Amino acid sequence: MTEKSTVHLLIVTGQAQANLIPILQLRPDVVALAVSDSMQENAKDFIKLLKTIGSYQDKNIIQFDQVPDVGLEAIVDKAMEIEDGLQELYPQSLISYHATGGTKLMSLGFYTVFSNEKNRILYCDMTHGEIETLYPQKQSPIAIKSVLNINDALLSMGQTYRKSADEQWQEQANSRKELTKWLAQNAEELDQFFGCINGFVQKAIKQTSRGQLNEIEHPEHTFNFVPRKLWKEALKKLVKHNVVQWDESKPDYLYFHSLKGAEYIAGLWLEEFTWHIIKDLKPEEVKANVEFAESGALKSDIRNEMDCVVAHKNRLLLIECKTINFKKGGDKNTDILYKLESLGHRAAGLYGTKWLVSARLLDPNTLKRAQEYNIKVISGSELKDVKEQAKQWMDGKT
Repeated sequence: MTEKSTVHLLIVTGQAQANLIPILQLRPDVVALAVSDSMQENAKDFIKLLKTIGSYQDKNIIQFDQVPDVGLEAIVDKAMEIEDGLQELYPQSLISYHATGGTKLMSLGFYTVFSNEKNRILYCDMTHGEIETLYPQKQSPIAIKSVLNINDALLSMGQTYRKSADEQWQEQANSRKELTKWLAQNAEELDQFFGCINGFVQKAIKQTSRGQLNEIEHPEHTFNFVPRKLWKEALKKLVKHNVVQWDESKPDYLYFHSLKGAEYIAGLWLEEFTWHIIKDLKPEEVKANVEFAESGALKSDIRNEMDCVVAHKNRLLLIECKTINFKKGGDKNTDILYKLESLGHRAAGLYGTKWLVSARLLDPNTLKRAQEYNIKVISGSELKDVKEQAKQWMDGKT
């Protein structure tokens, strides 16, 4: 490495993205890491990210250990030691210290040392999408570019992408896009229809063991009344797209002739709708039925799944889609919200967003719990607003 190499110094912290994003954008020749005793494991993980996502090699990475995280005087002493070491290795180089990571006290101590003419101090402001130059002052901010796709964003949070909806799934979804959007546009009026059909589907499908496909066990079902008006229109559209079998000559009779058809009307349509709407807005990346696993436990292959994941401007949007009756869900409602909150925290991090898209309205208690978890709920007639809500998210307004 030459004396004029670009050198960037980071304090390793628990949230990798704020440190990783500016490195991937600015591409320094050398990445120097200041590591406290409590952040040793985080440092190992961060180095893996530098190698995997940033294509850095060991020779491009320097690690300074035993950095104090308490006691300003001790922190300043260590920062001076690190500065001397870097200046000795790269006497002709400007050292760029990133003030984003570490505790406030560590940031203050390192700022005190590195705020001199030999160095530059940067700060990654993800909220406003800028890399600020704190020292020297009066420097124009650098707009943060998109450097993380879904795979890399998950990896930066300790998750490994496994798979998502394939081309066959997408082709099937595209073939019935008109039907899917019609169901969403009329979701509020079809609330009882969805409840009835979902009840039929639960009776129709035989649950098999893990790893095997479910199967239709009871395909025939009977309405307690003759479907009319919007119910009738919905059934005709489902027949047109080969989802179910139904005939006006025998209107109280419904037949599930395929597992895929039953799964579609039981809830897959809402996943397809959400995917369609967001995909049409052309975000940087959107995937349906995303499966991922803890990077540190890949051998166990315990996978988490999210109905839709969107990556845009280095942020992730995690979406869970449901057509159940939340007013009768009970403990199941809490389980749904807890899963979304937990995965959102682990997979999307500080800059991620969590949505629950529901065909049916939530009960007050579940809605309140969702707000406590900072989960945005879009339900019932609000499905018409998914496009606008997604636009606002892509623009960084939510």
